Amino acid sequence: MMEVVTGGSGSGKSAYAEQKICGLQQGTGRLYYIATMYPYGSETERKIEKHRWMRAGKGFRTLEWYTGLSECIEKEFSGQEGAERLSESSILLECMSNLVANELYMEQGAGTDTVRSVTEGIRRLKEQSRNLVIVTNEVFSESVPDSVEMKNYKKVLGEINRNLAGMADQVTEVVYGIPCIWKKDADCTPGRRVESAVDHHKENTMKNYEKTGKDPERKNVHLIIGGAFQGKLQYAETLYSKICWYDGAECQPEQLEKELTKIDGIVHFELLVRRWMEDGRETEELTGLLMNRRKGLVVLISDEIGYGLVPVDAFERKYREAHGRLMTDLAAQAQRVDRVVCGIGTRLR
Repeated sequence: MMEVVTGGSGSGKSAYAEQKICGLQQGTGRLYYIATMYPYGSETERKIEKHRWMRAGKGFRTLEWYTGLSECIEKEFSGQEGAERLSESSILLECMSNLVANELYMEQGAGTDTVRSVTEGIRRLKEQSRNLVIVTNEVFSESVPDSVEMKNYKKVLGEINRNLAGMADQVTEVVYGIPCIWKKDADCTPGRRVESAVDHHKENTMKNYEKTGKDPERKNVHLIIGGAFQGKLQYAETLYSKICWYDGAECQPEQLEKELTKIDGIVHFELLVRRWMEDGRETEELTGLLMNRRKGLVVLISDEIGYGLVPVDAFERKYREAHGRLMTDLAAQAQRVDRVVCGIGTRLR
């Protein structure tokens, strides 16, 4: 059994993951904790000590693996005896965000090969152990623009999270201590529940689209939301394969007004809102344009940007709040709202 656990800082995901793996342990099988946080200084050392305190008395054997999962597996569980020991073991790996940073930036890390290296290492752990629970981080939902380096880090972590979610039997997001299950396959068929819902919608809508050239469901707005690099566009394309996408990162507000009737979908909608506000225009005007256009459905894909610390910059604070209010208004009037986490889409309304 493999489960991916995600959530924000201080969300309770670590406590949930520890409780889950301890509950999965069976018989004489060993309980392992793979620690990926390298002790760079006093702050990380305090965090490490806190996690050791949380695990105390629960029977964990700690493995400090900072890079090279596959090599670490071969070294720790070599030979027939090691393979048998691993096959009966339950493993908690914490945290994927640290492991990815180590692989990208440590001298002995995988560098540009991080996605393949980490994905393959996790695949081996899943195939060779009895149970595997992986903790990762929700770091994809802030309004302040990222540096080039941070954007690349989030992109790599997001791709790895999606890969792991595809392998997992269960994906859980912990929100303020409350576990929210995004994927659960009782029969261990990855993605069965999600894919059946997507396929049903796709079959009905595309059959009509290909027959008439018009989608009878295309009216008002379909919102697809989630953190950056969660796979929102890929999810949207499983629902609407013939949409011509308009990029909010590149368009100008006046261009949107002129071409609105030609637009079926907008990606990076949050960046279109930023451009709109940088031009000194009110977001209520944008809401009205989208909701009152004469053509049918428009699909809006937007990053969630309301998480994290409140920005210091006055415009960033105003932008974050205005985007949130605009999205709330659109969601209240939209035909459909979906949220994507680790590549898994769920309909909210």
